[in-house]
Amino acid sequence: MALDVYTLFICELYVLGFLSIIMIFAWSGAQYDRVLGFTTVAIIAMMVSVWLGSLRNHGLLFLPVAVGNTLVMLAYGMWLNAFRVFAGFRPGISWLFGALLWALLCCFPSFYYSIPKRIMVSCLLCISYTVALIIMLVRSRACLQITFWPAQLLLCFHLVFHLSRMCFDSGSSAHNALGHSPFSSYVILESTLFVIGLTFTILAMVNERTQIRYKQASLRDPLTSVWNRRALFAQAGLAEKKSMQKQLPLVAMVFDLDHFKSINDRYGHNQGDRVLLDFCRVVGKVLPAECTFSRLGGEEFAALFVGDVEKAQSLCEEIRLLAMVSRPDNIEYTVSIGIAAGKTHSFSSLMMMADKALYEAKAGGRNRIEIKTTAPQSATLVNLNL
Repeated sequence: MALDVYTLFICELYVLGFLSIIMIFAWSGAQYDRVLGFTTVAIIAMMVSVWLGSLRNHGLLFLPVAVGNTLVMLAYGMWLNAFRVFAGFRPGISWLFGALLWALLCCFPSFYYSIPKRIMVSCLLCISYTVALIIMLVRSRACLQITFWPAQLLLCFHLVFHLSRMCFDSGSSAHNALGHSPFSSYVILESTLFVIGLTFTILAMVNERTQIRYKQASLRDPLTSVWNRRALFAQAGLAEKKSMQKQLPLVAMVFDLDHFKSINDRYGHNQGDRVLLDFCRVVGKVLPAECTFSRLGGEEFAALFVGDVEKAQSLCEEIRLLAMVSRPDNIEYTVSIGIAAGKTHSFSSLMMMADKALYEAKAGGRNRIEIKTTAPQSATLVNLNL
């Protein structure tokens, strides 16, 4: 089936105009998100470039060749900025490279009037930008669980297309025709599909990132930024399976800051929050990454750990000693700790036992550790007079 280049041109112009309107509303609706902002500018630049391309039929060359293609490279630069911002990087100045290079080359007649040379340079620049987009996408992999592979597939297809064009599109000498080479129909069709696909892919990426942020926020304590109770018990199921697979004890640790109410009454709630933040900092320095630490509420915290009970005891003792000497803003505080461990108990039951151990630590004078270890038939209470 033959593809009419003029029909494709009108369709591309219409699609880009409609996408521009969609993106303007999406950008404003997303609190002027910079990723969507750069994408919007890219689509508008592409739309103007396509419109300038229509001027070939009027015998004009400078606007479609020099200005129009410079805008195309600026559009690629805007997409690169969008991906860089999404990955957590600053836009930088690399996005200007393609546009500046094209504008400079157009100053040389040997390039300006040579369609094969223009096609070759255009393909090389598009390939370079596409590779950069793929690299930025890979660096964003951690926050893209669903849209990563569709985005990669789209960019790889675009890369292969321009590699093929560079090899097979030799251009022609008809400067004033809209379809100046046999490849023009395919270029317009592919660019239209690419812009549509990339626009909705970026929208999906931003939406997925937002959902992940909301999910993460629902699992974090708003004051200390450590995990909350929901996150702790969500991780408990994985920890129980790991404990069974490795035949290692599952350890529950409960921490309670001693006389915390008196700290709030004496120094104020702001300083009380400062103590909570300091305690989380101390714990973060001691507990290994595989240990899930969370705030249960108020001044009470908990952690789960799969491994040696003696190691858990050693970690808790280090936390207790560091808390004693931390003294944020010259405020002294201590912590009491209850530990429960077992191979055959659920995390919920171990938390109940750790609470009992914590009660024993409080009743025994505070600033101490109590451990309860369980056996299949019995439970043993170990008192540590510290």
